Amino acid sequence: MRIHALIALASIGVLGLVVPCAAQTATSSAEPPQTVSVAKQSAPQLLGPPQDEAAIPAAQQAPSPPPQAALVASPPTEVKVETYATMRPALPMTVNQDQAQAAPVPQDEFATVDRLMDWVTNYRSHKNPSRVPAAVHAMQGFGLFANEEKAWFCTGFIAGVLGSNPKDGPSLIPRMFPMPDKEQAVIIRAIAYSGRPDWRELLEKNSSRMPLRRPLIDDFLAGKRPTLMELPLDDGGSPGIYALWGYYVATGQYQPVVRIMEALRWSKNKEDSGFSFRKVFSGWGHDPSAVEKITTGGTAKWTLASYAERDRELLNLYRAEYAHQPPEIAKPLKDVIEAAEIFESETVRKDQFGAIDDAQKQQMTNEAGMTKGATAGSIAIATGCVAASALGQAYIALPCVIGGALYTGAVKLAH
Repeated sequence: MRIHALIALASIGVLGLVVPCAAQTATSSAEPPQTVSVAKQSAPQLLGPPQDEAAIPAAQQAPSPPPQAALVASPPTEVKVETYATMRPALPMTVNQDQAQAAPVPQDEFATVDRLMDWVTNYRSHKNPSRVPAAVHAMQGFGLFANEEKAWFCTGFIAGVLGSNPKDGPSLIPRMFPMPDKEQAVIIRAIAYSGRPDWRELLEKNSSRMPLRRPLIDDFLAGKRPTLMELPLDDGGSPGIYALWGYYVATGQYQPVVRIMEALRWSKNKEDSGFSFRKVFSGWGHDPSAVEKITTGGTAKWTLASYAERDRELLNLYRAEYAHQPPEIAKPLKDVIEAAEIFESETVRKDQFGAIDDAQKQQMTNEAGMTKGATAGSIAIATGCVAASALGQAYIALPCVIGGALYTGAVKLAH
């Protein structure tokens, strides 16, 4: 019995030694996978914390990433966020601000000749007298004042603005300066042609801005030069016709148009298949201004028809005036009405060109030769390009206003 007891005690001692070793071995073998598992989960924990926190057991969430690892990972994340925030709100705002600063200002209305003429054409629809001084400077800058016919049309327009703005008109004049000495004649005439009761006072008041143009100013003040409605149409009257049209474009008043009708007495009528000045004058030798008269008459007839094509209210005026005009005016006015009704002003232009051409041929037999006839022909209907363009006839304005080239003779009117 004693021997059996000793054997049992020895067996229990052996078992006590074996079990702790096995436990240590199992524990040591399980630690490496646990360590690897934590290491694998530490990186995703920085990129997507919300999802990883729910998926990782609490026992494995305890070990937090080292502070240095978090500092290394943070800068790329912060840089990415700052870059996105800068590009989204700041860049578009910067672009919009630049666009607002570079947005078209009112001066851009006069950036080109066609824009300027479009503004003049539509002036009565959006009257803005305060913009007229800038338009005047644009006219001068584009060289419109350097050409006689264009300058007269612009003069009439400026005069109309001054005349139709009794309160604001005087304050517009100083803003039209500085102006080159030669082109100052446009402003002087515009003041005198405005029809204002105080035009003499305005002319004298602004004379100090134009010291070299004192002789012209004194002529107007002394009554040596006619006002707009007094301009003679029988002797080189074509420029005056364009001044009258300019006044009408600015004001819509019919008085300048009725004045233009008076020049129809020198135009070619529809029934005059073979136009001869003997039907109008007793002879070339007795009327050296005959070529200029037919030039003025042709210009009046063509522009009256051209304007009525674009401004249909003029037709009502023509019809009303037809019954009150003498035969020498009523007959060509009837031609104007018929041409405007069917939009055939081009036919009128060709007819009047033919009359001017005939006049030049007959003038060749006169002692003045072809020189005077050619000069009158160069004024002719071609000079109406400026006036006609004021009602949107861009196809006429293109060669003579936008392109800056005038016809050099009546023969070119046939093309």
